[in-house]
Amino acid sequence: MGKKLLLFLFFLLMNHGLSAQGIRDTIEVSRKFKTILIFPEDIAESIIGSDIGFAVDFPKEIGSRFNPRILKVYYDDLATEKENYTNLTVITRSGNLFDFILKLDARPKKLTWTIGPEMAVTNIDDRAISYQGPKSIQVPEPNSSIGSPLKSEESRSLTMQEIEKIPKDSVLKLTTPDLYTHDPNKYYRLRSYYMQFDKALIPRYFERKGDVFLWLKGVYYNNDELYIQFRLENKEGVDLDINFIKFFIKSSYRNASEQKIPIDKNNGLLFEYKAPKIVKGGTENHFVIVLRKFSLDNKKELLVELDEEGGNRNLSMSIGRDIINNPKRF
Repeated sequence: MGKKLLLFLFFLLMNHGLSAQGIRDTIEVSRKFKTILIFPEDIAESIIGSDIGFAVDFPKEIGSRFNPRILKVYYDDLATEKENYTNLTVITRSGNLFDFILKLDARPKKLTWTIGPEMAVTNIDDRAISYQGPKSIQVPEPNSSIGSPLKSEESRSLTMQEIEKIPKDSVLKLTTPDLYTHDPNKYYRLRSYYMQFDKALIPRYFERKGDVFLWLKGVYYNNDELYIQFRLENKEGVDLDINFIKFFIKSSYRNASEQKIPIDKNNGLLFEYKAPKIVKGGTENHFVIVLRKFSLDNKKELLVELDEEGGNRNLSMSIGRDIINNPKRF
C-alpha cells in the first residue's frame, strides 16, 4: 500500500512539473470542421510537424482587426488516414512560443480554443514570457467605401492597398462583367487575391528539392481562362532566391523529339499574381497565374520550371491532361 501511495505522489509531482513547463495541449482536428485557435497577440510564425493531411490557414492580410491573431486548423477531407497526429508550434509577435499536439478526430469535442499567454512554453529571446496585446488597427467607418459593396466604376479607381482592406466576402462583388471588360488585369488581381489562400483543391500534388516544395493547389476556369494556384514552401533555413519561374507546353511523340513551347506574355500568359522573387527560410508563398484557355492530349503536359539564382534547388513540375482539362469553374 505504501509503494502504491509513493507511486501516486510521484505521478502527481511529475504531472505538476510538466504543467509548469507548458505541457502540450492536444487539439482535435477534423475533416468536416475547422478548429479555431485565438491567440492573445498577433501571430508571427506557425510551424506544423507534418503537412500530410494536416493543414493550417495562416492569418490573412484582410478581414477584421482580430484576423492576425487567429489560426484555422483542419484535416484534408480527401486524405485516407483513419488515425494521425503531429505537432504544431506557434510563435507570437513578442516571441512567446506555444506548442500543441494535433490529433485527427471525426468529431472534435472543442472547435474554438482561446490561447492564453500562460500557455506559452517559452520565449525565443530568453526573456520572461510577455504579452504585448493585439495591434491597434484602424477600422473603416461603416459609411466609408472600404469594406462595403462597390459598383464596378468605383472599383476601377481603388488601389491594391485599398483592396486589401476589403473583407473577403466583398471582393467577389467587385469582380463584375463590366470590370472584366474595362480592366481585365484588375479583374484577374481581385480574383487571384480572393483565391490565393483557399484550401487546396488538388491534394498532395507537389515536387520537392530537399525541403523546398512546389505544391499545385488547384486549377480553375472562368471566361475562357485558366487560373492555376500554387504554394511554394521553403522549409530550409537558407532563403530561396528565384531566378525565374517559367511555363511550357511539353510534347513528346514517337516520331518527333521532345518539344517545349514557352507560355509567356506574348503567348498565353495573361497575368501573374504574387509570383515570388524570394522565399525566406521557414516561410511559404502563395501565387496564381492566369493563362489563356488551352487543352492537352495524351502526349502533352504543362511544365513548370523554377530556377534558383546562385543555387541548385531547381524544381520541375509536370501537370497532365487529367488536371488541365478538368478545371473547377467559378
